[in-house]
Amino acid sequence: MLFDKELRGLLADNKNFRQIWLGETTAHFATQLTNFLLPLVAVTMLQTSATAVGAISAVQFIPIVLFSLFAGVVVDRHPPRRTLALSSLVRGAALGALGLFQAMGGVTLTQILVVAAVIGTATVFYEVAYQSTIPKVVPTEAIAPANGLHQATYSVSQLAGPAAAGALVSQLGLSLALSVTTALFCGAMVSGLLLKGVEAPGVPRQSALKTIGSGLRYTWSLRPIRDLCVQAGLSNMHEQAFLTVFMVFAVRELGMSGTTVGVIIGVGSVGALVGSLTATRIAARWTVGLVLASGAVLAAVGFLLVPAFARLDVYVAVLAGVAFVVNGFGVALFNVFAVSLRQSIPVEHQLGAVTASYRLVALGTLPVGAMLGGVLADAATPGNALWIIGISYLLVSFWLMFSPLRRARTMEESKVLGQTPQQRTSKA
Repeated sequence: MLFDKELRGLLADNKNFRQIWLGETTAHFATQLTNFLLPLVAVTMLQTSATAVGAISAVQFIPIVLFSLFAGVVVDRHPPRRTLALSSLVRGAALGALGLFQAMGGVTLTQILVVAAVIGTATVFYEVAYQSTIPKVVPTEAIAPANGLHQATYSVSQLAGPAAAGALVSQLGLSLALSVTTALFCGAMVSGLLLKGVEAPGVPRQSALKTIGSGLRYTWSLRPIRDLCVQAGLSNMHEQAFLTVFMVFAVRELGMSGTTVGVIIGVGSVGALVGSLTATRIAARWTVGLVLASGAVLAAVGFLLVPAFARLDVYVAVLAGVAFVVNGFGVALFNVFAVSLRQSIPVEHQLGAVTASYRLVALGTLPVGAMLGGVLADAATPGNALWIIGISYLLVSFWLMFSPLRRARTMEESKVLGQTPQQRTSKA
């Protein structure tokens, strides 16, 4: 069966979970369409440089660094339905404005950059609110299956989003394609508004800076969360560095077309989909901690296989695709339980702060990885750079093997591992 019995029960009986999952699914698919449409406009209609296209992607990422911690403050102070609905409305309105500009005579690069920045900022608030709300609407034992479903839909949208965007543009034209994407964001807004009975945790009012500082101190005081932050940050840095080099390596040294490279990278989402849907079943046979730690190692092994397969000089594209599937499977195993543990360990009034702090560390390494990959490819050739990054990734992937999380058999045990001595004493 596709879904575990527990997950099917959640979808059937838990209206709040069903609403927030449908909203996130719709919003993420719209985000994938947006990520493809905005650069497409710049390349096909404005004939911009590659640097300008890169800037469009960058301005969507910069808000993660700038606003993640503030988003945690907002999420901890306001009902999640308000943040979910408003951030979806802002993204839809920004895209709608771009479609209107296009219909009225064309868009400019400045308009695209502004829209990309607005969407990126709103997405930060939406994602922090969504991830902080899941543990409030599902019981602890259902958090991992719920996140498995989230990772599965994430993988499907990553795989189908660019193809769907291309089909929309070719069949409907750019203006209508933007209108369809706007409608999807509006659908996510409706799902957010339908969330009922989930209130803000009611944290004491203090200045935003003090709230951010206390949230950072709390996050860093929890050894399991700290270990997850470090592992996620190191993994994402290596993933981005590897992907940056692989595109250059595949095109220049293997002679692959851009389409082939896209298929190889995209097929990794198949592994991520399988890993997302089977993570809780695997953990039932093994343990949560072992699956979490092994997922990080397996992701690194998958990428290390790429330069090894390239040396065989036969069926390189197929074998590279297999390696990306292995990587996607490992990443999914790690993500399902990393997110679940991050949601189940903190106390409720610190969920927003922990989510925001974690995302800042985990995603803040992405531009570092991209720059590092480019420098290595120029300094040591792309082929050698893949080996260097792959071996380094494998070494850092063992970080969680030395964490107390490695001993966690269940989600409930992870809560105990995350408690401070004061918290354990107070409960005793």
